Amino acid sequence: MGQALALRRLYEAFHEDQEIDSRVRAVVAQSWRRSEQSGLDPGGLPRVLAEEDEVSERWQHHPLFPVLPILRQLLSDATTQSGHMLVISDADGMLLWIEGHRRVIEATENMHLVCGADWSEAGAGTNAMGTAVAVDHPVQIFSAEHFNKLVHPWQCSGAPIHDPETGEIIGVIDLTGHVKSAHPHTLSLVGAAAGMAEVFLGQDMERRVTRLKDKYLAGRAGTDHPAAILGRTGKVLAAVPEGWITGEVELPEDGATQVRIGDGLLADLEPIPGDSAMLLWSSSEARNAPAPDLYLELLGARTTAVANDQVFDLSKRHGELLAVLALNPEGLSAERLALELYGETGKPESLRAEISRLRSLLGPVIESRPYRFSIDVRSDFAEVEDMVAAGRLSLALEKYRDVLLGESEVPLIVQARQRLDGLVRSAVIASDDPVVISRWCASGSGREDLEAAEILLTLLAEDDGELQGAIARAERLRRSQPRREVAPNPW
Repeated sequence: MGQALALRRLYEAFHEDQEIDSRVRAVVAQSWRRSEQSGLDPGGLPRVLAEEDEVSERWQHHPLFPVLPILRQLLSDATTQSGHMLVISDADGMLLWIEGHRRVIEATENMHLVCGADWSEAGAGTNAMGTAVAVDHPVQIFSAEHFNKLVHPWQCSGAPIHDPETGEIIGVIDLTGHVKSAHPHTLSLVGAAAGMAEVFLGQDMERRVTRLKDKYLAGRAGTDHPAAILGRTGKVLAAVPEGWITGEVELPEDGATQVRIGDGLLADLEPIPGDSAMLLWSSSEARNAPAPDLYLELLGARTTAVANDQVFDLSKRHGELLAVLALNPEGLSAERLALELYGETGKPESLRAEISRLRSLLGPVIESRPYRFSIDVRSDFAEVEDMVAAGRLSLALEKYRDVLLGESEVPLIVQARQRLDGLVRSAVIASDDPVVISRWCASGSGREDLEAAEILLTLLAEDDGELQGAIARAERLRRSQPRREVAPNPW
């Protein structure tokens, strides 16, 4: 108790603006200054920021929730025999879990050492949890080393736990007990427990990345089509082939789905349904690939052509003409192109007039005899087909905003529209992925898809927040699309 009395005198000297640096541990003196600069009342109670239900919800979804059995196993002697309680906070200092010695738990409630309370340095002053976050290493705080006078009868040891993916602190584990139960080995104990928790999280992340590789990259990625799994901050978690990309990828802030990496390598970013990670896709053909001279956007109500960094709105007829040429890259004669666009009544003279107007709008992008593109052309509908073929459904659905030229009755376009829509739908249904199927059901093409809506019901868990909406959608479609009655057998 002599040490506690000496610390109390130094604590009082600090609050009387006396010099204490040489007599107080540096980690404590620096924390006292930070606490004072935060304007904390050294006799005030930490704020309780959340009610029991909210705290319970946060805890059950916190990364440390599945680690609790390991922590219990490692710290059981301290919490059952040595008069301590186990406290777990998040990275912001909010207490999420408390268990251990009953008398200690009851005795500390009056100083708001309770779930939902803010025990960050800014909220409670110097303490093992808040200070461990501030200095990013294990720390033990004894008696009057606490900034708050109410906590002086207590001692605590806390250690931060880091996210294996980002290296950021995700929480702190702490052992708190009366000053009489203080022991130097407690700090080593919580440090070892934090280390074991990080090992568990790292192994869990490796298992998760392996599952993602097996599901999204197996049989699709390779030397000709390099791919990688990125964490939410852009860290490369896995690559196929291994080592083709390492480190971190700078993710675009504007939500773009393409990014340049390495020496100008072009890659697509694709979100992974239900996961914070994403896929990075590249290909040997994409290396230093220049932008196309003409890009056609024909999926959706607004059809446009992008040429020379300018966006041009297209009339229905111009969109049809460009789509037919894109579907026939080898070219068509004037008579055949007029037939495809106008039917039996089509005349080459009408066609030539439309092409003349297109050339005045976009420049000399179409050559004659046969009519075909004279420049490099890409289209959104062709990209969707490529993405589906590569198994990149999330990216395909993001680009597949609507069907190809939905109002067009040109037979060649109708055929291409139905084929693309069927291709996307078949891949979505075969995926058995509730996130992908849910996105399809919310899209223009999938909104009236009763079969997809019913399949989604079989895939959603009972506690899934989308279940009620999915049930309502399926019921609406069942009412609007009654099942066919089977004709009676005449025999």
